[in-house]
Amino acid sequence: MRVVTNTEQESAGRHAMKGFAIGAAQWASVGMFASGLLYAFTPWYKKQQTVNKFYIVMCFALGGGSYKSDRYMVQFERRGRAQTLDEETKKRYELLYGNAVEAQKTLETPSTASA
Repeated sequence: MRVVTNTEQESAGRHAMKGFAIGAAQWASVGMFASGLLYAFTPWYKKQQTVNKFYIVMCFALGGGSYKSDRYMVQFERRGRAQTLDEETKKRYELLYGNAVEAQKTLETPSTASA
């Protein structure tokens, strides 16, 4: 999908940021779990400074956030392309076969005139 208007750009940005927040939360929890396991079973990890442990968890969060943000952006683009394709198909159908609303009105007009 080609983002043209400012509104579409803002919508795409909001959707990507939503994906980033969800991915960061998911992967930060995975990082916390991994950090807990390392702390419980490895003596070298216990000796690390708290700042280094935080950095490891933060790397999980940022990596997961960027991955999920990209996935959400791809979904947004696919949905936009599908919507555009549906609109174009509808326009072509109406060009070939006419508008269904107009056909319905022409069918209703003679029946009401004869009644």
